[in-house]
Order: sequence, then structure tokens, then C-alpha cells
Amino acid sequence: MEFDKAYFDTVRKAQAEGEPVAEYIKPITAKVVVKVIDPFEGKPTEIILKGDPTDPTVDKEDIIIQCWTDYENEYFRRANKEMLKRGLIAPHTEEIIEEISVNEVSEKKLRELLQKPYFAWKTKLDTFTSPIPVKRMLKIAEELNRPIGTINTIKERLSELQQNNGD
Repeated sequence: MEFDKAYFDTVRKAQAEGEPVAEYIKPITAKVVVKVIDPFEGKPTEIILKGDPTDPTVDKEDIIIQCWTDYENEYFRRANKEMLKRGLIAPHTEEIIEEISVNEVSEKKLRELLQKPYFAWKTKLDTFTSPIPVKRMLKIAEELNRPIGTINTIKERLSELQQNNGD
């Protein structure tokens, strides 16, 4: 492979200037293969995200993808569209993204929702079309020691989605 110095320089400049354009996290414990742009070559490649995102000892590079340029971010969103839609990967920051899927929700947003009144989080719960974000919501609700009624409502929705999706 030929080294693409211009692309490498663009990425390094973006890294030196501060925050990435976007970050994505693997919110589930299973391994996930994602398509990214290699920062050294500027070419598409696949990487495996692994580890438990709730484990404080996990290496963040194993569960988080950082996009340093708009080009990388656009490629990532298009190449992993189905994964984003199903909630296998999710935005890690609270940036506003056009055409956001109903199943794309960050852990921070789920925590905020579960602190709100019943109808606020229930409305969001009812919009999910995949069991994956509902499983994440259930886990967070249990961590936050939410009332048993909250837990049971989330479990009911999870059961519905698992029956509908065959999971």
C-alpha cells in the first residue's frame, strides 16, 4: 500500500487542533466490526470493537471510534448505517446529527431520559425499533435503581421488540 502523506497530515492537524468531529461508541458487550477510514492510508478498512463499555478498566480505543475529519465522519456514517440504525454503535457525544435514526441514542442521553418524568422516557422507549437500545436502557435503569414500574415497562417493550425482530 502506498502511504498517503497528505491525508495523514490533514488528520494529524485536526488532532492537534482539539476535539474530533465525531465519536461513536460500541454500547453493547458483543464484538462489532465497523468500517472506517485508515488515518495513515486514507483508505477504507475494517476494525473490531471489543470489550464491555460499562467496564471502567476497558481500553477506550477498543470501544470508541473517533472521526477527525468530516470526510471520515461521513464515510463512517454511510458505511455503518445499518449498525447505527440497529443501535450496535451509537454517537458518543451529544452533537446534533442530521437524519439521526430512532435507535441511535447515547448512554448519556438514556441516563438523562430516565431521570425525567414517565411520559418523557416512555415516549422515547416507544420509538425504538430494535431491542438493542432497549436493553441498554434497561441496564441503565437498573444501575440507577429506578422504580420497579419503570423496569417492568422497559422489560415489556424489550419483550415486544424481541418477538417482532426474532431476537
